[in-house]
Amino acid sequence: MRIVLILGGVMRSGQRGTASDLTSLLEAHYEDLRRFAARKARSASLADDVMQDAWLKLSDLTRAPGFDGAAVRNPLSYLRWIIANLVVDRQRQAAAQARRISPGELPLDAGSDAPSAFQVLAGRQEIAIVQAAIAELPDKCRQVILLYRGHDLTMQQVADRLGISPRTVENHLAKAMSHCRRRLKEARGDG
Repeated sequence: MRIVLILGGVMRSGQRGTASDLTSLLEAHYEDLRRFAARKARSASLADDVMQDAWLKLSDLTRAPGFDGAAVRNPLSYLRWIIANLVVDRQRQAAAQARRISPGELPLDAGSDAPSAFQVLAGRQEIAIVQAAIAELPDKCRQVILLYRGHDLTMQQVADRLGISPRTVENHLAKAMSHCRRRLKEARGDG
């Protein structure tokens, strides 16, 4: 399971910009948009999935040839439109899956590579713990781990972006990872 972390952005809702600016806007308004998704989906867990889908969709747009983010007149409304459509897509997928498979049709020995409901719940809880742990970090340390893990930048790219040395990036990453591991161990009761 890959964890995508969100870093705050700087674009305002009335500005036009590139697809990458749209990603920044999503990140800057993440909590408000997540609440919007939860209201539409009537499910907090589905809202979390939709928000990740929206972030990935916008990330794909940054690489799509011919997409002009500057043509988007109201970026925040555009993000809400994307999120609302993703909620509908997820709900349709769930309904279609429920129609395809009824419990009586499965053989008793049917195995699945999909994670169990318990594994999904445990994974979501771990993500929440890691997100809370990251929020507890000092500002620079939090920026480093979000750029490195959330935006897949190299240590050198993080160092260049933040104006610090690669060694300082390593130190911040070590501190952040140690803190996150400690919080996970405490949550599991073995720390």
